[in-house]
Amino acid sequence: MNFKTLIIGAAMLVASAQAASAGTVTGLVTDRSGAPLAGVNVEVVFQTYNADDLPYGGESIKQTAITDESGRYEISTESLPPGIYMAHAYQVVVDGGRSINLDFRAQDDSTFGSHEDVVRDFTGGYYESAPDDPYGNGGIFVLERSIETDIDLLGAEVTLTNTATGQTIVRTVRPTGEGLVVTGVPFGTYRAEVTLNGQSLQISLMGPGISEDYAASATHDFTMGWLGNQFRVMAKP
Repeated sequence: MNFKTLIIGAAMLVASAQAASAGTVTGLVTDRSGAPLAGVNVEVVFQTYNADDLPYGGESIKQTAITDESGRYEISTESLPPGIYMAHAYQVVVDGGRSINLDFRAQDDSTFGSHEDVVRDFTGGYYESAPDDPYGNGGIFVLERSIETDIDLLGAEVTLTNTATGQTIVRTVRPTGEGLVVTGVPFGTYRAEVTLNGQSLQISLMGPGISEDYAASATHDFTMGWLGNQFRVMAKP
């Protein structure tokens, strides 16, 4: 047996071993009402490594797929190294010309071995809050009072109208550590209006380099705040 034959044989053994130890990750991705979602990114990410072991300067070792029209996906670990993996799902949305990953919640977020056949379903869409996420996973509208007034804004009602789709969201602000907020708003550009006890308030955008300009409404996207996912206004009678 010559050297070339040995090399080919060894390669075939390695390939056979990898195929035998490969697993498959399948699942369904739905919105919060249970409807299937197409075009959602799902990735299976390698967990068994130290930082120094990562190739390409720290690039993750993973395999990805996109859900089909029925909201389903399938990922094989055949081309991945043996080890422990975790599945994630996300959708890319745009806010103010900036791309944002909207994470989906896994029904089972436990890790699994590369040799296992597992099911990982995900639920997505925007939500206002969760026990481990009080601010939800969308835009955050923050309402503060103007320094010119001592008005109590608790109970104020906010109307947000998406300037592209015309979709209207009407909610009462709730107190949080961030102040009075409306959370879980789908990203986009909105016209905001605020009322208190049935009376319209004057509002102005609030942020670095933004001058106070009070009016019955203010239009902006969710690109304010240190996380870049807030729409902040000040209000006065």
